[in-house]
Amino acid sequence: MISKSLLKSYATALYSVAKESDRVEEVKQDLSFLCALFSRDPEFVKFLSSPMITKVEKDEMLEKTLKDQINVCSYSFLQVLIKRKNVSYLPKISEQYGHCYNREHGILEGRVYTPFPLEENTLKKLEDIFSEKYDKKVTFKVILDKRVLAGMKVYVDDTLYDYSVDTKLNQVRDKVLKR
Repeated sequence: MISKSLLKSYATALYSVAKESDRVEEVKQDLSFLCALFSRDPEFVKFLSSPMITKVEKDEMLEKTLKDQINVCSYSFLQVLIKRKNVSYLPKISEQYGHCYNREHGILEGRVYTPFPLEENTLKKLEDIFSEKYDKKVTFKVILDKRVLAGMKVYVDDTLYDYSVDTKLNQVRDKVLKR
């Protein structure tokens, strides 16, 4: 298992190189493309990770399948991950790259804890409301949490906004018990 600090180091290094070559957006798109590919085709990841497959065979496969589909910066980074036997961590590195991108572009990242999936338009409305509140673009990651009975808990910039029924019930219980 790779450490979170190493994931961040990979992402930060990739972001720096992409920024120097003015390819931040392209690399971001390439990472999304590669993550989707890895998700669709886990056998491809196994092939690239396998110690039984030679470097030459991996390079040939990459050249045939990806060289013309992603930019040189992303391609070189993928080769580094393969060489260091960390290619399976690309999705986590991509997530860290997204954090670098958001920090650089003044985008706040929040989390919404809810017992049910949010519809896309509901999530968009929530992002719009908090973007206006913070006067910055806010994006949310939705986390399904069955401990939230109904409603939601929203974290933005280390602040909790609690709109959950379980918290309201606990507050009522605490008031009743104090009497």
